[in-house]
Amino acid sequence: MTNDHILVALSTFAESDSSPLDLLKASGRPYTIHRTGKRITTPELLEAGRAAGVIVASVEPYDAPTIAALPELRCISRCGVGTDNVDLAAARARGIAVFNTPDVPTAAVAELALSMFLSLARALPQQSALMHERSWKRLESHLLGALTVGVIGLGRIGRNVAELTRAFGAKVIGSDPHADAAWGARTGVELVPLEQLIATADIVSLHAARTGGQAQLLDAAAIATMKPGAMLVNLARGGMVDEAALYEALKAGRLSGAGLDVFAEEPYAGPLCDLPNVLLTPHSATLPVETRAAMEYQAVENALHFLDSGGPAERRVA
Repeated sequence: MTNDHILVALSTFAESDSSPLDLLKASGRPYTIHRTGKRITTPELLEAGRAAGVIVASVEPYDAPTIAALPELRCISRCGVGTDNVDLAAARARGIAVFNTPDVPTAAVAELALSMFLSLARALPQQSALMHERSWKRLESHLLGALTVGVIGLGRIGRNVAELTRAFGAKVIGSDPHADAAWGARTGVELVPLEQLIATADIVSLHAARTGGQAQLLDAAAIATMKPGAMLVNLARGGMVDEAALYEALKAGRLSGAGLDVFAEEPYAGPLCDLPNVLLTPHSATLPVETRAAMEYQAVENALHFLDSGGPAERRVA
C-alpha cells in the first residue's frame, strides 16, 4: 500500500488565501502542516516527515542523508522555482519525484528587480533617509534608460527582467551559457560573455541558478572588475555573492549601491545593514499575497497530481 500522507513543510501556509488549504482538504488525502511560523529545521523535518509520502517543500535542505532518513518519501513538491536545496541525484536514485512551480514567481521577482533598479538609479534610499532626518539635500541620480543593465542568468525571470528594463530605454546585455540567441535578437538584448557583462554594466543583476558545490559567481575578484560607480542586485541565491567584498566596495565608494533579497546566511543581520546606499529585503521577492497563494496552490496541485497520476511532466525536475 502506498503512502499518501502529505507534509506541508512551509514556514507559512494559506495565511492570506485559503485556496491551497481548501484544495488539500477537498482531496481527502491525509496531511500535516508545519505550523511554527519559522523555516523547518532538519530535526523537525525528519520527525514530521518520517511517515510522509509527499512533502510540500520550501528551501530547507534535502541532501542525501536527509533523503535517506525519510524512508516513506516518494515526492518532493517544491513551492518555488529553485531546486538547488534538493540533491536531485539522490532523489533520482531513490525514485523520488521532484516538482517545482516554475512560472508563478516570475512577475513578482521581476517587479522587485525593477523596483531596485529604479530606486538605486535615483538614489532613493539615501534621499529618503535624508528627508527623514529633515535634511533637504539633493543627490546625484540617473535615468534608468540612460544606463546599461547586465542580466546574469536568462531563464524565465532573467528574460522578464531584461524585457521590462528594455521598456525604459536602457541598454540591456545578458549572459547565460544556454542563452537563446533568437530571443536576444528579437528583444534587442545583446548576449555577451560573463566577464564583459560584469566589467561594463552600470547595474549587474543576478538571476542565475546555483548548482550544488558551485563557487561564488561574484567573488571578490569579480566584484573588483565591476565598473566604478556600478550597482549590484542579487535576487537569485544567497552565497552567490561575496558579501564581505561587496561591503568593502560599497563602503569605499567604488560601487554606488546594491540591492539584495537573498543572503549566505538568513536571517541576515550583517554589516550591509549599516550602509545607506543598500536596499535590503528579507528574502521576500516571491511573497506578494497573490504570488504566494498561487505558488502554494500549484505546489499542492503538483503533490495531488503526483498521487493521482504521477504528476505534471512540465513541472517535474527529477
